[in-house]
Amino acid sequence: MKTNYRTVNWHVIVPVLTLLLMVSGCSYPHMYHSPNMATVPMFNDKGQFSFLPAFSFGTENLNFEMQAAFSLPGHIALGANLMTGGKNNSKDNYEDFSKYNYFEGFGGFYTSFRDVGIFEIYTGYGEGGEQHTFAYNDWDWGGGGWVQDGTAEMKFSSFFIQPDIGIRMENIEAAFSLRLSRIEFKELSYAGTYYRLEELLDLDQNRLSWLLEPGFTFRAGQDPVKFQFQALFSPNLSHPDQPFEHFRIILGINLRFGGKKKLPSE
Repeated sequence: MKTNYRTVNWHVIVPVLTLLLMVSGCSYPHMYHSPNMATVPMFNDKGQFSFLPAFSFGTENLNFEMQAAFSLPGHIALGANLMTGGKNNSKDNYEDFSKYNYFEGFGGFYTSFRDVGIFEIYTGYGEGGEQHTFAYNDWDWGGGGWVQDGTAEMKFSSFFIQPDIGIRMENIEAAFSLRLSRIEFKELSYAGTYYRLEELLDLDQNRLSWLLEPGFTFRAGQDPVKFQFQALFSPNLSHPDQPFEHFRIILGINLRFGGKKKLPSE
């Protein structure tokens, strides 16, 4: 039987080539922005206080978040958000980690309608900081080992406006929010990096981004305690290719006291 040496076994070659490309330059992703939880206290009366501790995760960073808000007469509400966390990929022979901190204050308007309906709109401003230490696997130079690749530090500010609409009943709550955020890096410094240089140069040259962030919030439980699930998407309208986290899942416990003792729907 005559052998055809031109036959190419692509189902073997393609995975091998893909693997070679992956190991030729290997590093841990670093994200330079993590969206914090949407502001959805769901007030329906004055004199209410909402406190929400939560854990959130996205593409890379695992964060702890906290939100506190209270409602005033005249359908006015004020509050604050905190986010802190990051990712640690360090091993015994190298360091690779990120630290992320952010704090913001907000205020806005709330109202209720048709007994169970809630509408809110909030605007807020915050500032944060990041620290990054990089490492990469030096396959390109034949070493095949992890190499330290410098550091980066940055400070940024954020301004947002966000309406939300939803329903609030005795045991469940659900709301849709749409946040427009303006992120600006005010200070950015980096040193000793080779592998991250291109993305940091791009971030340095394009420091301002607009993000459109739809979110869905669901709570279940018995007042004053409800468990919260929130899904938040965060596409970068200005620079889609920058390494920002584009979604976030927030799991927490909402504690809310005061105001109406009994909802009209009960």
